Amino acid sequence: MRVFSLLLAASALTISANHLYAGESAPVSWGYEGEHGPSQWGHLQPEFALCDKGMAQSPIDLLGAHKLDLAKIEFSYKDSPFHVINNGHTLEELEPLSETAQSRYPQHGQTATHFNKDSTIVFDDDLYLLEQFHFHAPSEHTVDQRHYPIELHLVHHNERHEAAVVAVFIKEGQHNQHFESFLDHAPKNVGEVVDDHKHVINPKDLLPKNLNYYRYFGSYTTPPCHEGVIWAIMRDPIEVSAEQIGRFRTILGHENARPTQPVHKRFVLETSYFNTAAQLK
Repeated sequence: MRVFSLLLAASALTISANHLYAGESAPVSWGYEGEHGPSQWGHLQPEFALCDKGMAQSPIDLLGAHKLDLAKIEFSYKDSPFHVINNGHTLEELEPLSETAQSRYPQHGQTATHFNKDSTIVFDDDLYLLEQFHFHAPSEHTVDQRHYPIELHLVHHNERHEAAVVAVFIKEGQHNQHFESFLDHAPKNVGEVVDDHKHVINPKDLLPKNLNYYRYFGSYTTPPCHEGVIWAIMRDPIEVSAEQIGRFRTILGHENARPTQPVHKRFVLETSYFNTAAQLK
């Protein structure tokens, strides 16, 4: 395992600016408290205006979802080496790319079989590559205004550079060895990157067994709050222990959840029950 210097980590963050966690793309200082907190994001610079004026912002409260027979999400996640970044806003695993992928966007006509080393989903018959995943504490989305201790976001893009984010609620319960492995690789200091090619993580292990989900159109939950994001929030949470929740919060050092936003005229949909055994490949 190698822990890179702050200078090298900063360089990596700059190179990957468009592929860090949902929405971060500008060097403007923003955060989760005070004059740089969520209530002020829309005023920090013109490019952040949607954070204040957008009509399809995320996160939201998911109460009152309409049940429909929605398309199944086909997950095809692969093992990848740990490449965990502490960017000051969250802890993030940045996915590697094979030579086949060559970019974070599939090309027309490609299917999951073209990416035997890359993590993908098929959503609405559209192929998306997994770009990165990260965590928020407490959860950003709520159900009947109830927060979960942590929320996982898995960020994907398709060939048209459109985003699909799969979210997973995390509740207190049994010890979770897969989350423990992530915590073991989480850099403690802002700007650090842990790059460990001797051990692997598979985001499939952080999904619930039941893959029923809520769906709506929203935005990134961080500046510049771009809209047009398809959200799929898994209905069932996964469990981690109270000790693991506390450890994650200690490493992060602060809460990083944007408050829920008005739904306006959007509809929140929820899948009807179906058998999920064959959806994970």
